[in-house]
Amino acid sequence: MKRATPVLFSSLLLAALAGCGGGNSSTSANASNNGGNLNGGGSPLPAGTELLYVGDNAGIVHGFGVDPNSGSLTPLSPVPVTNGAAAGDVGLAADLGGMVLYATSAGVGGPNVDSFLVDQHTGTLSPNPGQALSVSPRKLTNAPGGGSAPSACCVYVIPESSSNAAQLFQFTIDKFSGALTEKDAAITLPCVPDDVTSDPSGFWMGTTCEGAIGGQIIGLGRDPSTGAVGTPVSVPSGGDSPQAIRVTPDGKFVVVANQGSNTLSVFSLDSSTGALVAVPGWPFASGQQPGPIAIDPPLLAGAAVAAKFVFVGNTGGNSLSVYTMDAGGSLMPVPGTPVSLGANAQPSSIAVDPGGKFVYVSIAPQEVAGFAFDSSTGALTPIGGSPFPVGAVTRDMVFVP
Repeated sequence: MKRATPVLFSSLLLAALAGCGGGNSSTSANASNNGGNLNGGGSPLPAGTELLYVGDNAGIVHGFGVDPNSGSLTPLSPVPVTNGAAAGDVGLAADLGGMVLYATSAGVGGPNVDSFLVDQHTGTLSPNPGQALSVSPRKLTNAPGGGSAPSACCVYVIPESSSNAAQLFQFTIDKFSGALTEKDAAITLPCVPDDVTSDPSGFWMGTTCEGAIGGQIIGLGRDPSTGAVGTPVSVPSGGDSPQAIRVTPDGKFVVVANQGSNTLSVFSLDSSTGALVAVPGWPFASGQQPGPIAIDPPLLAGAAVAAKFVFVGNTGGNSLSVYTMDAGGSLMPVPGTPVSLGANAQPSSIAVDPGGKFVYVSIAPQEVAGFAFDSSTGALTPIGGSPFPVGAVTRDMVFVP
């Protein structure tokens, strides 16, 4: 499966920026190669600094420069997703080419879905005109395009679960500005979604929900050339109240956290047909009330590598679990985990840096907990200075690679 589209999108976008006096001269797909010179409004940071963005519960994106040696975080200037009328929990996703950040703000009364151009040399976010949904948006995913004239396409948004809307909203991406435009009518889903993800090839998307017959995975086939989405197909998630869902970087497996039954389900994925088949040993025991999921190695543009580790935040246990994934998709807990995140941590999102050296968890006490990660053993060691203050209750979190 080809994944060159995000890189092409970055090149086209960069050319457009250069033509109007903006942008920079680097098309690196990894911020660790960006030559440094990040700032939070002016001051440069050392070369190799990576970019981490954290959404809060009040419509604000908080940027951080990540030291590639120590993993310590340096705050950048916070940026509102939209106006105050639409402020709420922030959802985030990033273009694989490292040029665009996509964001939602779970309020109504103004634009609540937006995109930002990311200056890799400064960390500065420049907003595009926002889009307004009539229901509160929450989580989102972006999927690549394809065909004879490939372009980045599209962004898919699910509503805040409290809105009780069983819908999936579609947005196209302008390949030069990164601006979003709502596409067609919303897709009707069998039940109210809790999370959404897409596979790296762009041929499949999945959402989780609690339906009339229990936990469900709703699979949707995609045409990467047009972004068209097929009829939703529902399969049991293997547990109750499925929350997070993620696809491994090679597109072979789907991992689901069943919060209501304290289990993890893993399915093999045939993205050409959308078929999901449970792997041997499923469902796997988890920590208390598993929520957010991240997978190492992180997905980078053009990568097609097998997953080695799965990170799961336990919202009821205030902890972070690490599992190894074997070639068949089965999970095994890493010795020494779960690790405590502190009292009332309630982890809400997890991000692995593009170099695979650090893991960050957004936690309820308005902080981000950081760990150095041993990619040979899966062991976690707290980073000096962690947890890092954000100044607001943290929600989604993403690296712009």
